[in-house]
Amino acid sequence: MCGEIAGTFFFFKIFQYVLVWLAPTTQFDTSTALLIHQLSSSLDGQSWVKKRLWDKLLSWDAVYFIKNMVNGEYEFEHEYAFSSVWPKFVRLCCRGNFEFYHILKTAVFLENLLHFISVILLYILTLKTFEKNILKTHQRYELARKSAVLFILTGAAGFFTGIYSEPLSSVLSFAGILAREYSIFHDVYGNVICKWQRWPLYSLVSTICFMVAFANRSNCILLGIFYIMDLLSLLRRRKIAQATFFPLLSGIALLLFVIFQHYYVPYKAFCPQRGGWCKDKIRMLPFTYKSFYSYIQSSYWNVGFLKYWTINNVPNFIFAIPNIVIMWYSSVYFSHQYPCSNLKPLILITRIFLVVIVFFAHIQIINRVSSFIPLHLWYLADRLIKKSTKKTKPLRGDDTLVKLYIYWLIYWIPVQTILFACFLPPA
Repeated sequence: MCGEIAGTFFFFKIFQYVLVWLAPTTQFDTSTALLIHQLSSSLDGQSWVKKRLWDKLLSWDAVYFIKNMVNGEYEFEHEYAFSSVWPKFVRLCCRGNFEFYHILKTAVFLENLLHFISVILLYILTLKTFEKNILKTHQRYELARKSAVLFILTGAAGFFTGIYSEPLSSVLSFAGILAREYSIFHDVYGNVICKWQRWPLYSLVSTICFMVAFANRSNCILLGIFYIMDLLSLLRRRKIAQATFFPLLSGIALLLFVIFQHYYVPYKAFCPQRGGWCKDKIRMLPFTYKSFYSYIQSSYWNVGFLKYWTINNVPNFIFAIPNIVIMWYSSVYFSHQYPCSNLKPLILITRIFLVVIVFFAHIQIINRVSSFIPLHLWYLADRLIKKSTKKTKPLRGDDTLVKLYIYWLIYWIPVQTILFACFLPPA
């Protein structure tokens, strides 16, 4: 099965890179050309292969990532909006060779490797998550296989050919969720019961994975909902010891890390000399009311409640509609039509994520930043399996929706890959 998944992954990536190769060499935005001129030697950029392939992978956020990877530090304040974990990881893997194209090739290799690892982790996570439900063994393996293939054919499309940070968060998110799944079980009433002998998996492995995932991509803070819901479930049944040493301990550790990462470190680095944002201090504490990350997103990227709801952004809303609809339907599906008690945290995470994306963020980024949530992939895979077992019956509403989404992927992936290679929207 893993061989089939690996083959699908390999041929899909080859297909994408062929599209990148065939795309025009002159990009719409000059940021890439200017950056290459600044960071690489004059001879580096003259290779035909580099112009046809490697240079095209430096579009949109990749410009900021490669700059940080080469320099090893941020130069301007707004660059702090982008992960520092991912560039540091790439530099670590470069083993002292920080030549521009060596870093770029290393980052692209790592991006693809992490994407593949996340596909395998999703396969294993699917088998574990649906271990105790009504699915037969062969159906469970088929669900895992289809989910993995769907994650290969991701709506992130061209973004996963370059040097974006999302695959790293996918690996960490799936690994953290999997560690939690192996450390708990649910009774017949759907209540969480923690296994003491697997405390390290829950309170160390899953917590560290969620911490680093958050440090890499801030939307992964939503993974902390697992701890909140586990805590409430245990407290309702007065399992005080389990509640304290499992979700409460993990939740506090994650919260302290968030405060340290987004409040304490920036305050120590910039304040009080920075002024402005630094003046909004919480009494005598070395923190401000507003996190540094929120300040940057608001000031430089115009992120905020309904700020993106403008006429000129209508195309971006259209780009996002397929994933918004499919993610919302997945939360409804696993709440009512196919209720699974162990999926309740993921359902809540998915719904809160959608609220944040639709009302506060640049909505089109849902196509790539949703990659840390597997719920919609399970919905698609399950409906595809159910449809294959009743071929003669007319399509139901869910089946029609899934069919339209698959058609959209067939159209979207090649088109967006080419647009990305040309430095054209959506970002």
